Amino acid sequence: MTGEQIRRRGLVQAVAGVVLAALVVVVSSMADAGNPQVLVAAAVSGGLVCLCAAASGLVAVRITDPSSAARLRHVFVVLEGAAAVIFFPFYWLASSVESAGRPGDFAVGVALALLVPVAVALVLVLLGSVAVHKIVVSEFGPLVPASDAPESVQRIRVLGTVLVVAGTALSVAVVALAFIMPTRLLLLEAYGLLVALMPVVLGLALMREKNVHTARRRTIVGYIVVPAAVGWAAAKVASIGGAAGMLFSALVFAAIVLLVIAILVVRDFSAVWPRPSRRRQVSP
Repeated sequence: MTGEQIRRRGLVQAVAGVVLAALVVVVSSMADAGNPQVLVAAAVSGGLVCLCAAASGLVAVRITDPSSAARLRHVFVVLEGAAAVIFFPFYWLASSVESAGRPGDFAVGVALALLVPVAVALVLVLLGSVAVHKIVVSEFGPLVPASDAPESVQRIRVLGTVLVVAGTALSVAVVALAFIMPTRLLLLEAYGLLVALMPVVLGLALMREKNVHTARRRTIVGYIVVPAAVGWAAAKVASIGGAAGMLFSALVFAAIVLLVIAILVVRDFSAVWPRPSRRRQVSP
């Protein structure tokens, strides 16, 4: 992709991000929910994801050549990480919106109307970051030179150790909070603990890695599935668990932030964005 192409794409993405953010505002203002505070929180977090897409597009407009892409690449990574991190509380909050007049009933229509534009914005941010990554790698080579060297693998293992230590601390804190919260929240607390344990699981996997390319592929999807599937429990606990519930949700969210940062760091050790079937074609 040439500089001109990515600038045009960035302009379209910036406009799309603003339109998607406006759509989220319109949907939230017209929707009638049983818990309007949750609806507002979902709209705010969803709007921030859309604004990340708009900001990513505006940055892309400034790219004129591979050198400028290399200078600005970290901005795309930060926006990508921010959009991914914010999407989780948005998703949790959107899945907690209740129908008006029917407490406890999930407002499917409202949630879908919010989810579609925010999911599109997240995809735009990810695709924009991938495009810049490919430009930089094709021009300058791997972001981490000699990424199969022992010292590079050691850095991956150190990252794994940090994940294990930090994830264990978060998990212990989650368990400690569970003892002072109502027993009726036990199942939701178990879901939150499962999310908090994901950095530990990822860290243990990275500590055993002997090749950074396989480590990069290992982190892309598998370790996000669990937080996406059961992380809504964190928002539910926060809404009915008082101050302890809010602290519980903050710990679960911290695990998400840790997980996303780790994935972005490990990804930079790979020269390209290979499919698993092309493992032998990846050059360090």
